[in-house]
Amino acid sequence: MDNPIRADRGTPRNIVVFGQTGVGKSSLINMLAGSAVAKAGNGAGGCTTSNRSYDISHKNANGHSDSYTFWDTAGLNEGQEGNVPKDALPNLLKIVTEHGVDLAIYCIRGRLGDITRINYDLFWGIICKKGVPIVLVVTGLEAEQDMDKWWKTNQKMVRKMGMSFHGYACVTTTKGKGDAYKKEYEESAQKVWKLVREHCGPQSWHMPPECSTEAQKRMEEYMTLYNRGRKGWWKFIPESIRRLFVRDQNHPLGDKPSAVCTSASLNIKELPRSTTS
Repeated sequence: MDNPIRADRGTPRNIVVFGQTGVGKSSLINMLAGSAVAKAGNGAGGCTTSNRSYDISHKNANGHSDSYTFWDTAGLNEGQEGNVPKDALPNLLKIVTEHGVDLAIYCIRGRLGDITRINYDLFWGIICKKGVPIVLVVTGLEAEQDMDKWWKTNQKMVRKMGMSFHGYACVTTTKGKGDAYKKEYEESAQKVWKLVREHCGPQSWHMPPECSTEAQKRMEEYMTLYNRGRKGWWKFIPESIRRLFVRDQNHPLGDKPSAVCTSASLNIKELPRSTTS
């Protein structure tokens, strides 16, 4: 695949927020905007079904406003067969080819499962070719006395799963009933804006349109490799028995990552991985 195009600055920086349905991507954008610009869902079903962009300005250390375009994207969910919705990845690919990306924000909600690694590899590893700064935002931690404890507890597993990030933020994207978590909410907004200021790339990263077909082919090959590894013994179990082990539609085989997603078998051999801060 040819090298991507890097466009010069001059327009608002593009930030893509991606992740599963119901992890709080829209709520995260609202928190950064300081108002309800994006329609947020109330449950795991979510409500963003296509790419939506929101222009948000934020004052930098010099008191000047920097302009950003945040892209709220459709959820990347895993079904019982380890697949993601057929339109979700092409929609992300469309952003990269038509608008470019300066920063990728991977939004997850606490639990680490196979789909966490799959989404990371498909978007950042294959579509972005690891050429875009990526940060991790973990939501749903408002009830924790120390929200950053999530990272202290899970960072080894994150690395074991072959994922690395330029930065991370453990946050809440809700103020709670009666503003019970207002303090945590405001701190969370500051954390994420700090990530944006520190890691948003100086140039927009574009994939040439002619490379999109090859990217789609590589994504299909990746999912075939994953499914082959996970179904090595699973495929011999009758479907009626399989259902007993599936806790819910989005987290097959429980919440912990399988051996397939903690092995080197899914590594994408492209550019070197970034370092975790």
